[in-house]
Amino acid sequence: MNLNDLTNYIESVVYDSTFTSAAIKTLINEAYLAVATGVKLPDRYDLTPPLPDLYTTGTVSTGSSGVASLPVDYNRDVVQVTNSAGSEIPIFASFRQFNQKYPVVDTSSVHACSVNGSNLHYRGEPTTPENLTVAYYQTPTPLVNATDEPTAIPAVLHRQLIVGYVCKTIYDQIELGLSGPKVDTANYTRMFNNGLVQLVELIPNDNLPDYHDYEDL
Repeated sequence: MNLNDLTNYIESVVYDSTFTSAAIKTLINEAYLAVATGVKLPDRYDLTPPLPDLYTTGTVSTGSSGVASLPVDYNRDVVQVTNSAGSEIPIFASFRQFNQKYPVVDTSSVHACSVNGSNLHYRGEPTTPENLTVAYYQTPTPLVNATDEPTAIPAVLHRQLIVGYVCKTIYDQIELGLSGPKVDTANYTRMFNNGLVQLVELIPNDNLPDYHDYEDL
């Protein structure tokens, strides 16, 4: 479903002129970003996996501070970092443990790294600045034109994940203050949650990146 299809469908099931086409399109992009970033699965503690079509690589350059900004389109899950020779650099899952093991930046080749927010922290400062290649999942491109599609989400789940998210958000506001149960909010929440479960089933389990703990290195 493209942006026009999604907007028209949502308008056909939401009978409230308060929510304009522009507002609905904003929520559609919010839904797309939420699914790409990861949503907590119903009755579980883990998030939905990254969307494979958003996998990409970029480069960051070492300096003198031991920290570099990740690419501007970075969204989640740095899965690999390699140096200019193609050798993989161990990634610490815990930024705290990383700092405990490597409290200062030493002059050497880069030998360990950890992600904190939108930054890549590394230890080992080459005498000559070096480009590191980072593999990660990028932020999806916002849907702007009528024919734009949320292609990173499997097409079969567009209605459940995009429409479900938008409608549960809208009806949660419409039904605010009702004395009885929020029937429409509950229906679209169920639709969205079912979509999350199916998304996990459709995307192969690639496990987590090969992160390292304090004792590993």
